[in-house]
Amino acid sequence: MRRLETIIVVFALTFYLWFLSHFGTREVLGYVRLAGWGLVLTISLETFARVANALGWWITIGNHGEGLRFPQLFAARIAGEAVDYVTPSAQLGGQFVMAMMVRRNLKMAAGLSTVVIAALCEMVGQIGFITLALLLSIRLVPRSSDFFWAIIGGLTIALALLGGFFFVQRKHPFSYLIAGASKLPGIDADDYRESAAEADEFLLDFYAHHRARLAWSSLCYLFAWSLGPLEIFILLRLLHQPASVEIALLVEAVGLLVERATFLIPAKLVSQEGGKALILAMLGYPAGVGFAIGFLRRIKEMVWVLFGLLCLMIHRMRTASDSRDAHQDAPEDARADKITALDGPRRRLRMKPEESQ
Repeated sequence: MRRLETIIVVFALTFYLWFLSHFGTREVLGYVRLAGWGLVLTISLETFARVANALGWWITIGNHGEGLRFPQLFAARIAGEAVDYVTPSAQLGGQFVMAMMVRRNLKMAAGLSTVVIAALCEMVGQIGFITLALLLSIRLVPRSSDFFWAIIGGLTIALALLGGFFFVQRKHPFSYLIAGASKLPGIDADDYRESAAEADEFLLDFYAHHRARLAWSSLCYLFAWSLGPLEIFILLRLLHQPASVEIALLVEAVGLLVERATFLIPAKLVSQEGGKALILAMLGYPAGVGFAIGFLRRIKEMVWVLFGLLCLMIHRMRTASDSRDAHQDAPEDARADKITALDGPRRRLRMKPEESQ
C-alpha cells in the first residue's frame, strides 16, 4: 500500500510540474490572484454543505444516540472527512474515525452501521444531483462527441457502484470482515463477532423499516452536492470568465464523475486540478482557468481538512486526559477499599478490652 501511495504522489507531482511548465505558472497564479478574498466566500459556503452532511448522518441515527449532540456529531463528521481526504482508504478509515469519536454516546456497532448507511445516502444524493444536473446541461455537449459518451459511461459506472454498495450492505458485511480478519495471524476477532452481528442486524432493520429516514438523509446530501455548481459559478465570475447555470452544472456533474472513478486516490490528486482543466478546456475555456479553479477548491478543502484534523486532535487529547484521570482515581479507590477492609479488625481489637472488663 505504501508503494502504491508513493507512486500516486510521484505521478501527481509530475503532472503538476508538467502542467505548470506547459501552460505557465504566471498564468495560473494570475487567475488565483483574481479570486482574492472571494475564496473566503467559497470557504463560508462550504459550511452549509458540511452541516447538511452531518444532518444526513444525524437522521440515520434516530433515537439511538443517548445524549449525542449535533456539534459533537459535526466534529466527528468533518474529522472523518479529513482522514478520508489525506489517506487512500476508499473512505473506510474516515468512517471508523466518525464512529470512534461518538462511541461514548453511540454504541460502536450502531455508529459503524449508521456511518455506512449515511455513506449510501451520500452516494444516492450525489448520483441524484449528477442526474438532474446532466438533464439540465447535457445539451451543451454534442451527442456525436466522445465527451458525451464518456459522461454516459461515467454515470453508468457510478450507478453500478451504488447498486453494488447497497447489495453488499444487505449481505452481513461486518460479519464477513470479522471472519476475514480472524484468519490473519496475530488477530483474535472472537470478541467482535457479536458486535459485528449486531451491526449487520442494524443495517437490515434500517433498510426494512426506516425508508423515510433513508429518503430524508439522501435529500440532505442532495442539497449539499447542489451547492457545488454555485461555487463553480462564483469562481468563474471571480476569474472574469463567462459563466452560466448550465456550464456550472455540467462542470460540477462531470467533475464528480471523475472523482468517483478515482476515489482510491488520496486528496483528489490529479482529479481536482487536472479534471477541472480537462472539462473546462473541452468546453472552450483556457486550461489554466480549470487548473486555477481546481487549485482554489483545494485551498478551500485544505482549510476544512485542518478544521477536521483539529477536531480529531482535541478529541484524542480529551480521551487521553480522561484516561489519565481514570488511572489516578483507581489507586485512590483501591487505597480507600484497603483502609475500609482494615477498619474491621481494628474495631474488633478495640472492643476486646471492653468486653473483658
